[in-house]
Amino acid sequence: MIRTRKKIILLTVLIVVILASGILTLTMRQDSKFDGERISDPGHFALRFDRMNMTDSEIVVLQEGDVLHVSWQIEKGNVDIVIGQENENPVYKANDRVAGDEADFYVEISKSGYYTITVSVREAKGIIDFLKIGSE
Repeated sequence: MIRTRKKIILLTVLIVVILASGILTLTMRQDSKFDGERISDPGHFALRFDRMNMTDSEIVVLQEGDVLHVSWQIEKGNVDIVIGQENENPVYKANDRVAGDEADFYVEISKSGYYTITVSVREAKGIIDFLKIGSE
């Protein structure tokens, strides 16, 4: 009888530990701001994410005549994108890109300088890619 009671107590403790670790794992997953891959090379900025809930940005040096290839596939959530120089009107701006939204286009650069690419993402999954193509 004492052995049976010890087994029940041990089994109860084991179940509580398993449940607690599962709840902790789910809680940590929900608080996650970024689960994915960030690529940042000279002239290339890309985000591939299964979960993102934050703002990220990258500064890219662009010359007059350069072209920036921009593409994205949003599977879930909302995404805002702004490309521009500080204290200037953006050369490109997109608000509220949502699930199912896809794009593939080019932005021509008319003024040399430092450009900030800012991506604000809310509870999203997808791929966003910016690639500098030099002028000829």
